[in-house]
Amino acid sequence: MTLELLLLRHAKSSWSDPSTTDHERPLNDRGRRTAPRMGRLTRTLDRLPDLVLSSDARRTRETVDLWRTGAEWDGEIQWSSELYHASAETLAAAAASAGPVRRLMLVAHNPGLEDFATRLAGANVAMPTATLAIFESTVADWSEFASTPCRTVGVWRPRALTDDSADATSTPR
Repeated sequence: MTLELLLLRHAKSSWSDPSTTDHERPLNDRGRRTAPRMGRLTRTLDRLPDLVLSSDARRTRETVDLWRTGAEWDGEIQWSSELYHASAETLAAAAASAGPVRRLMLVAHNPGLEDFATRLAGANVAMPTATLAIFESTVADWSEFASTPCRTVGVWRPRALTDDSADATSTPR
């Protein structure tokens, strides 16, 4: 069986209110535009997840909600405080505990997300805001995913996509 892991970094957040805690920072206008674009891309690629595990920070919640709208997806989301600024090891552990799903999406923050993507790819993977990276592996279950060589399906950044639609013909990476 092939398992697929989608990594999505939260969209661009606002720094306009210095009194807002990091955990409560909202998305800015650009973030609110790019998150649904990445959702449309995920649908176009036919890579909608069976389950989303996401940090519970405000900017990741907003990203997931807008991504969901763009993807026209109504699946299960699990919010986790452990994924807020999680390390690559914590992200790997979250994936390992995903249970019986074939396609999983993790939504989190840098530097942990970028470190995890780089580990899976075996090469540097930059994960600026709203970047989507997809990996697949022919392992029996999620507990083996992070310790087994993966194939990088692609890495898509919002700036590389057209504004009016996110199509799969855009060059990944």
